[in-house]
Amino acid sequence: MIKVEYITFGIACRIKDKIYMNKNLLKKKHKKLHDAILDHEEKHSSGFKKMDVINDFNNFELEPVKREYSAFVLGNPTTWVEFLPFWFYGGRIAFSIPMTLIWLITITLGVLPWII
Repeated sequence: MIKVEYITFGIACRIKDKIYMNKNLLKKKHKKLHDAILDHEEKHSSGFKKMDVINDFNNFELEPVKREYSAFVLGNPTTWVEFLPFWFYGGRIAFSIPMTLIWLITITLGVLPWII
């Protein structure tokens, strides 16, 4: 069974058999968002596989709550660490392959015109 631990930063992340979620998602007004994010995280595997990257790019579970998700992120600056390529959860380093790719592309496109 997957254990859920509520933390004070980030949005959500699954590492092995534990899902870490922002404690602000427990507020009554975020119930639908909480459930959609939990559903998304439960679909991740306990390891890291190709399907996990695909799950992050597709994340259809969040489509119905996209506006609430955006408002939640904008209203909670502690969630912004989720957009870094890696961060710490429960003493473990979590790497985000999608964010790493986005950062690499952004840096490459930002630096490349200056080199050429």
